[in-house]
Amino acid sequence: MQVAVRLRQSEKLGRVTVPPTVALLRYAYDAEAKRARQERVGTVPFWTDELPDDLKAQLTPEELADWQTFVNDRNHQQERALWRFCLNNSVRMLAYASKALQAGEKPASPTLARKAVKLFTQSMDEAGFGEGKAGPGRPRKDAEMDADYLLLRTPEEFEQWERLKDQGEIGELPNFIPPEARKPEAPKKKGFPESPEGDLIARALRLAFVGGEGEGDDSA
Repeated sequence: MQVAVRLRQSEKLGRVTVPPTVALLRYAYDAEAKRARQERVGTVPFWTDELPDDLKAQLTPEELADWQTFVNDRNHQQERALWRFCLNNSVRMLAYASKALQAGEKPASPTLARKAVKLFTQSMDEAGFGEGKAGPGRPRKDAEMDADYLLLRTPEEFEQWERLKDQGEIGELPNFIPPEARKPEAPKKKGFPESPEGDLIARALRLAFVGGEGEGDDSA
């Protein structure tokens, strides 16, 4: 059985997005035409995990396995998208968290927060990104590092910040306009199509941080 996923261009979101539904297709032999024809068994929401009972009753064990393979692949893509999103935004998340602490906010669990920071540092070391690796922008002493500096995005912003800092004109973070997000192309792989990163992140963030599906899964 084939789970047909037709990605679409959303004018509202300005990017490619997943469809509201997917079609379950199977090939059946047409005796009159003496060849196999594709037929639609049913249509279900893209993000559903369980098939309706009436539809499930129409599928063979092999077809049910095909559906579960699709669900597993989709959920795996979503999970990895969440990991990538958090890693790619880890500096900004930590910088904003630091600004919150500096503003007097209290963490939900100071002990777990410290352990999380320690684990992240350990994971960076184990992945080969230990302390001493040079990052983008001009080198800066830890003593001079602040949250506003970590929130800069482009080399031009770093250069402007350093120039204003040297002149003593930095009071708070300049109002920079962020560039368009750039996503590296993922390598092609056999099987189901790569779901758009935006859809995977949006749903993963709702499930991970909001605790529910919310609305807007099928927004055009």
